[in-house]
Amino acid sequence: MSFIYTEDQEKAIKHRGGNLLIIACAGSGKTEVISKRIAELVKEGVSRDEIIAFTFTERAAEELKKRIRDHLEKTQPDDPSLGDMYVGTIHSFCLQLLKEVDFEYRNYEVMDEIRRAALIASNFYKLGLGEFYKRTGERYRIIIEKFINTLDVMHYKRMTPQDLKDPLLRRAVEKYNNLSTCHPNYFLDYNKIIDELIRYLENHPEKLEEQRARFKHLVVDEYQDVDPRQEELIRLLTDGGTRVDLTVVGDDDQSIYGWRGADISNILKFKERYPNVTQVNLKYNFRSTHAIVELANAAASRIKSDPPRLSKNMEARHLVGKVFRERMAERGDIQKREFASERDEALWIKDRIEELKGVIIEDKNGPRALHYSDMAILVRANSHSPIIAEVLRDYGIPVVVEGTRGLFKQPEIIVVQAAFYLLAGKKLYVENENRWGQGILLGEGDLRELIRKKIRELKKRIPLADANSFLGWISTKKRILENKTGSGRIYPQEIFQEMLVELGCVKGEEPWPDDILYNMGRFSILIKEFESVHQWITYNRLEDFCMFLGNWASGKIDDGKKETIAKPKAVQIMTIHAAKGLEWPVVFIPRVSGSDFPSKRRNEGIDTYIPKSDFDPKEFATGDDGERRLWYVALTRCRKFLNISAINKHRKRPSVYFKEIVHDYVVEDGNDPTQRERGEPQWSSDTDLFPTTFSDINCYWRCPYEYLLRCLMGFSPGVKESYGYGQQIHNILYEIHDRMSRGKVPSVDTVEELVEEKFHLRYTREGPLENLKKAAKDSIVRYVENYGDRADLVFKAEKPFEFIDKKSGALISGTIDLLERCVELDGDEKRVPVCVVDFKTNRIEDHRDHDEVMRTVEKQLRLYAAAVRNALGFDPRSAEVHFIRPADELEQKGIQERTSVDVSEENQINVLKQVGQAIEGIRNEKFPMSGCEKGLCSKCDFERICFGAQNKRRQ
Repeated sequence: MSFIYTEDQEKAIKHRGGNLLIIACAGSGKTEVISKRIAELVKEGVSRDEIIAFTFTERAAEELKKRIRDHLEKTQPDDPSLGDMYVGTIHSFCLQLLKEVDFEYRNYEVMDEIRRAALIASNFYKLGLGEFYKRTGERYRIIIEKFINTLDVMHYKRMTPQDLKDPLLRRAVEKYNNLSTCHPNYFLDYNKIIDELIRYLENHPEKLEEQRARFKHLVVDEYQDVDPRQEELIRLLTDGGTRVDLTVVGDDDQSIYGWRGADISNILKFKERYPNVTQVNLKYNFRSTHAIVELANAAASRIKSDPPRLSKNMEARHLVGKVFRERMAERGDIQKREFASERDEALWIKDRIEELKGVIIEDKNGPRALHYSDMAILVRANSHSPIIAEVLRDYGIPVVVEGTRGLFKQPEIIVVQAAFYLLAGKKLYVENENRWGQGILLGEGDLRELIRKKIRELKKRIPLADANSFLGWISTKKRILENKTGSGRIYPQEIFQEMLVELGCVKGEEPWPDDILYNMGRFSILIKEFESVHQWITYNRLEDFCMFLGNWASGKIDDGKKETIAKPKAVQIMTIHAAKGLEWPVVFIPRVSGSDFPSKRRNEGIDTYIPKSDFDPKEFATGDDGERRLWYVALTRCRKFLNISAINKHRKRPSVYFKEIVHDYVVEDGNDPTQRERGEPQWSSDTDLFPTTFSDINCYWRCPYEYLLRCLMGFSPGVKESYGYGQQIHNILYEIHDRMSRGKVPSVDTVEELVEEKFHLRYTREGPLENLKKAAKDSIVRYVENYGDRADLVFKAEKPFEFIDKKSGALISGTIDLLERCVELDGDEKRVPVCVVDFKTNRIEDHRDHDEVMRTVEKQLRLYAAAVRNALGFDPRSAEVHFIRPADELEQKGIQERTSVDVSEENQINVLKQVGQAIEGIRNEKFPMSGCEKGLCSKCDFERICFGAQNKRRQ
């Protein structure tokens, strides 16, 4: 069935020549328009590798890729792949391009917001931030946050350390830059990635010219959220819109990241700053009902920005046959209520959730009964969420709170955080939610009592948790840790797993509830991110971990939020900022009162250590207009059932936003005049696309329950000493293959020099490091000696791919280590024939281990062969696995260095069928603990906390 476009959508799709500004209101189908436009460009002859599309999130990129592929299957059925088209975030693009233009950048890893905060917290005194405490007396949390804000402002304003007048601040910034980017860390934070690419292109005009000549079209989604440095890069790549056709898509009414540097003037003044601009307005909202749209229009009309907002007026529409008709609400869809207390409000939300659960709505795939996961509670600040989450849990409604700050309001997380503080002998600072900036320090006795209190609250959820037993374990564990020698390494992830066992995660008749496991998994992610930037954690440094937890992770709002591949089977509570780009059939917006919404801090801006004479903090203040835009975004997340509530009591009255909710379809007495058809609630993952990798799918094949813990809940293993060994080997091989492709086979001496210069491991020291380096050197030298004569076959090294398996809906991504040209050709090639080579660097223990690796790699190479055909457009004639290990190790065990794998079309089809079965199992929530029956538990990272593994042991 062909898609029917509106007249304005057609204009945007068919526009050619010059730059294009698409103003897309909420729910206007902009992703469909962008994807169709890109597919049409390819159809008209634009090469795929001449197109770039920037998205704001990875989730948005995945959806855009799927849509483009869907269109290409119709317009280019012989080759519907995306090929070398770039679709993704601007940061990923920058890092990818840096690695292409300079090998040195292949050693670097991305440092996200969580890692950056962990690095700063764990090096607080080394960076000299302790001097700020002496100077100001500010809490560690405030110092860390202000320092991070300072780094961000310097990035947006293109300031260098030399621009800072304060010598203390200058030294701290210089130390941070050296600590993050130099040996042994080699990290690039999001700011540095963009800074480095801009600097590189400006310093290498010939490389800049190559990029401008290479690309013809640049598409930027969510353009209203672009910050000054991102805009600078866009102008640089397009030469101000004169060399590369620029299409920007956005909505100034949804610009809500001004506090993070987004510059709304980019979209408001786009036509003034770029030449030859055509503007198209997409005014139809295909998401929400007419009543929601009219309320949102009224909210947006009150934005009084300077320069003024772009004129627009949404209309609610849906397609009936071939005609766009207004999507009408039903009376009772929108509820507006006032309450005397926060608890009364939470109880009403609970009642309304139960009332709506099971109501049948018209979904994209037909009628479906509402599930808990179809409902979201959007709060202005996460401090508004605890009482709501508490009430929902008390009544057995599953709930997850997104964002790191909300996570630390949950009782199970408070228990493990307090336990880590007791182990470290640290006091925990707890803020008073009712008095901003005030709080108390909890010492050992207070922390023990806090643990008892929270375990009592959790009695219904994790009934076998015993406070006295847990506190006894903490005391014993602390003595053990204290007796470790000064440099003795400890592993926080292992300690965390021990905590879960002590709290009863493997006891009883069934595993813990999913929402408890989900929150614990997100805590595990925080541990992983901390371990990833801290080379060697000793007991004395456990306080650094506590500082990270208490002074950033628990206090930051949503910067640490991780995207997940599927929504939880629970009601979600999150900030409105975190909800941007998402939608639900049912939305609650509580606490639209007094200083809660709009926020009383809206005019304050951000705090930094830069003098106000050099930077005005109010430049990043959201102001009244920013709050209005946030309100507009909140309203437009809802498809049908919108529930708005306010507190009405002394010193907290309903805000002006609440009072402005006036419409003849709004019900204020709590009744629902519409008869609702009901059914059995049906969970929907809310996505037709399933992003995954071979590693994830192989995890499901190995044990579905391990997949649940690792990939859905977020549990992570500890960082091992050899972590990164394989990546270092691949980085060096990439440089060797690049030389080979240019006819330069490196000598043994050159290879040894390369390894000596390039090889580094962040988490390994002294003897173990030297042993691993020697193994790497011996392995790579052996490879060059034995296979250097195949240099002329090198075609593509470290080739990334993404392809969509239509039957399963899987978006499979990965990187092919090496593509070699096939020697024997038959003269009738329509595609380049290649051999797919995968390098394995892991140590093989014995023949049984080798056989297990081979069974896995056979599936991997068959899947990669399918990717070569479907995503890259080459013909995978053969495949080989190559073990990059020292010669004596392979010879002693009688293992062949290189082995062929059959990747016939039949085998490709079979492995895709197995992938489809795995995806179906995941979508249908089938997570049996089958690893136990296979005898795989001893090799599992989560054996200790796996209910199935421990239950089998008890039998």
